[in-house]
Amino acid sequence: MLRRLQTFVPPIFALGLFIVVSAALRPVLPPDETRYLTVAWEMLVNRDFIVPTFNFAAYHHKPPLLFWLIDLSWAVFGVSRVAALATVFAVSTTVMILTRHLAAELFPGDDVLVARVGWLTLGNVVFVIYAGLILFDLLLTACILGALIALLIHARSPSWRWIAIAGVAIGLGVLAKGPVVYLHLFWPIAAYPLWRTERQALAPRAFWQSAGLAVLVSLLPVAAWVVPALVETNGEFARSLIWDQTAGRISGSLSSSHARPFWFYLPLLPIFAMPWIFSPYVWAVHKGAMKRPMAALREAWRSTPALRFLILWFVPVVASFSLIAGKQPHYLVPLLPAAALVSAYVMRGISVKLIGIGAGIVLGLTILGQAGAALSVFLNYDLAPLARLVAARAGPVAFIGDYQGEFGFLGRLRRPLDVIDSAQAERWLGEHPDGMLVAIGLRQDEGLPGRQLLDAPFALDRHMVASESGLPPAALNTGPAADRAR
Repeated sequence: MLRRLQTFVPPIFALGLFIVVSAALRPVLPPDETRYLTVAWEMLVNRDFIVPTFNFAAYHHKPPLLFWLIDLSWAVFGVSRVAALATVFAVSTTVMILTRHLAAELFPGDDVLVARVGWLTLGNVVFVIYAGLILFDLLLTACILGALIALLIHARSPSWRWIAIAGVAIGLGVLAKGPVVYLHLFWPIAAYPLWRTERQALAPRAFWQSAGLAVLVSLLPVAAWVVPALVETNGEFARSLIWDQTAGRISGSLSSSHARPFWFYLPLLPIFAMPWIFSPYVWAVHKGAMKRPMAALREAWRSTPALRFLILWFVPVVASFSLIAGKQPHYLVPLLPAAALVSAYVMRGISVKLIGIGAGIVLGLTILGQAGAALSVFLNYDLAPLARLVAARAGPVAFIGDYQGEFGFLGRLRRPLDVIDSAQAERWLGEHPDGMLVAIGLRQDEGLPGRQLLDAPFALDRHMVASESGLPPAALNTGPAADRAR
């Protein structure tokens, strides 16, 4: 027990330190972090934990589990970015712990391999990228891991308890990111006869029936949220979430579905093996296998059922997502545990100390990169000054463009903004003499009508601007273009 703690507590401590330092070096990043923190903030303000809102209108893009967890943290620690990051740390830690449990279940008795999982997960480049961000994908990953572990235990020691636990985990996965959880779980479950060993006493048909029962159980926590949401919105919220969002992303018809070519994920797959693929120790340990790589792969496939499980989880899911029109890099994050366990299998001959050093180097380089960005590019993403200006405004405020929650959480807003396009700006300002216009991401030759209150750089070559009514708008276009004209 003590040895297990010695090999796992240090990675968790390192994860917490990394998240704290990373957050100190960067602002809340638009569009995702600002949007999700704003949804969680409005849920708290409205005291409505059934139907999330964004700019105080129903938000049907994501289910509520992440927002609930952030609000729970805020209820305990108070509303702050730090408290929201406590949720992120808890989720990321859960992924590390469950990945270790999955390793112990797939490789029973192989303490050498299991001892390496913590540092291998922490040092994986995919995990480093997403572990400190306020996103849904690691939360979904934790739910998938919980379901897989419960089903694996049920396969070797059948019990209704494990079916129930798997079902709850799947249901929480739906509440984390929608029905996509079923796609992630389908392939390793369907491939059961191909990776089953004598340890899994349950016959394939019985295993599939158990998985089907777990799916039915998963509908209970989903229904506990969906039914009240249906009642509260007369069915409109559920239709938008289930049909417009899910079906729209699959077909690519949704404007925000990020439709990309079928090969989009292929160039990203090597990242799952980073940084370990660059380690000379890995290549040295497998020098003999590299002389006949195909023979070595065939032997590993034949002799290691756990490896078959991991491959039959990873490869078909990537193929399935490649056939779906909507694609984003983070859609593959739930495959991270499979990649980490394959790495553990490959690197079981390398000492935990060396793996820990490698993980530390990755974390250190990431922090150094963020420190450099904090002195340069991150300065142009700091929305706090503009958010304070918006929060202090007694009159109405209009946002020009595509509002992504830039001010809801940062400004602790308790009322919606008017969202308009640039063609409406002059008219809106004329109709609201006590109002303020704000815009983020304008080109350098664009400005706002009215008297300029703030003009600051944004991103690499854009700027963010705020203005209020003053002299006639035609005489007071105060953006950089007007300055050059004068």
